[in-house]
Amino acid sequence: MGDMIGWYREGRWPSAHRTRFLLSTTDLKRAQRGSIFIFSMTALFVLLILGTISIQVAMQSLHRAAVERQSAVAFNLAESAADIAEAWLRAQGSPPVYGPIDPLGGEQTLEAGTYSALIYCDDDNPGAWQKSYTIVATGRAAHSNVTRQVILRLQQQSFALYSYFTDEERSSVTNGTIWFYARDRLYGPVHSNDRFHISWGYTSADPIFYDTVSSAASGVSWNPRRPRNAREWRRVLQGGQDALTLGADYIPLPDSTERQKIAAWGDDMGFPTSRGVYVPTVGSSVDGGIYIKGNCQIEFSVDMPSGNQIIDITQRGNTTRITVDRPANETIVEDGSSGSPYYYTGVPNGVIYCTGNITSLEGTLANNYENGSTILQRNAWTIATDVNAGKDITITDNLQYQTEPKDDKPATHPSNLRAPTLGLVARNVIVDAGCPNEMTIDGVILAGGENTSEGSFYYAGWQYKKRNNLHVLGGIIQKKRGPVGTFNPYNNVQVTGYNKDYRYDPRMVDAPPPFFPTTGQFDVKSWQYK
Repeated sequence: MGDMIGWYREGRWPSAHRTRFLLSTTDLKRAQRGSIFIFSMTALFVLLILGTISIQVAMQSLHRAAVERQSAVAFNLAESAADIAEAWLRAQGSPPVYGPIDPLGGEQTLEAGTYSALIYCDDDNPGAWQKSYTIVATGRAAHSNVTRQVILRLQQQSFALYSYFTDEERSSVTNGTIWFYARDRLYGPVHSNDRFHISWGYTSADPIFYDTVSSAASGVSWNPRRPRNAREWRRVLQGGQDALTLGADYIPLPDSTERQKIAAWGDDMGFPTSRGVYVPTVGSSVDGGIYIKGNCQIEFSVDMPSGNQIIDITQRGNTTRITVDRPANETIVEDGSSGSPYYYTGVPNGVIYCTGNITSLEGTLANNYENGSTILQRNAWTIATDVNAGKDITITDNLQYQTEPKDDKPATHPSNLRAPTLGLVARNVIVDAGCPNEMTIDGVILAGGENTSEGSFYYAGWQYKKRNNLHVLGGIIQKKRGPVGTFNPYNNVQVTGYNKDYRYDPRMVDAPPPFFPTTGQFDVKSWQYK
């Protein structure tokens, strides 16, 4: 290496070494050019692969977006078909019993695609008071095979779901405005087709309403003022201002009690023309409820130790005793005028219909017939009069359940399994002036109808007798508001009548009294899509 350096300095290169050096430089340049070519080709290949993948991803994304768009269109079409089918059900004067039913008249075509729906009636509908339906609605996007289905499970909605309902927020006694005030306590859903009037002061600590409140009116009348912040709203409604819905749908009251009449008699013709108490039968089997012609008095009691329900019905001094033995599936009828008991197979369907006034109603309803965690038979009753003929029910003493349900416990709690159910339907349901200071009414009450000018639940001594508390477990539905007392609007202190303690019975949503009137609406029990 030292020689080569020396030759370089002298400017002379031996020929052999010079050739070797030149060849080495050429080889190096060729190698470099080859490496660059290979690297360039590899990079181009990688870019080509990445470009191809990008194009594929983009095309797949476009395809997915198109499918999702078509799926959304199909879903919207299916949902629209389900809404139309539900509206068709609501529009029927008499709920259908048998199906399937095509409410649209076949598949319908729009620019966006096609839609169709079928309504399936539950097998139990022929004998059920609350009819149930399944709507299967299908939508298909245009120019594709993308389809979606919406499946709704519906049940007729009962008025029993309300803890408080009014058609008009006016007194059926004076026609004056009736106010809620700070000492009122209402638990459960509340609705009015009219404007609410609420007398409330900001110092009131406990809410008046403990569940949702809705009104078909656009506003609320307040005295002395409305709540101004979230804290004050929670002193009126436990759920705050969001629990109040204004401009809600108008809900008509039932147009008559004809269906309860038919259910009690077990037929729509051949009704009795002579005063008396009738338990319709076919041969020796009960085939209806209890039908009463003329005015009467009714008292419920429990036979101990059997636990059987006893119903005493009195007309002009004569008492007919009906004993309902659910474990034995037997009904015993004893007419006081004859003294001979009659034994029938089966038990009444739970409807007691009276063509006249029920001038006295009181007593205790027996427990359900249950075994462990299973209700074998409900002891459930609906007592109805001829609303359009102006017939009333007067409650003369406590009307209560043998076992009180517990709204803070699950449905499987022993108290909720045992507790019976009661519904009252009349033009007016009146609490007699002679009722106890602490008064208990267990049951849901409906007073008045769509075709009556009045109808309410009220205390007969509301103006002049001061009582303690009126405890209602269930609900109150009425044409106009009936007064149960008065109060001083300046200090919200009770003056006469009862303080209201209205509690909700959540069992009424899924298990209302038999043949209790329905709202014409439907509850959605389940909703799913495919």
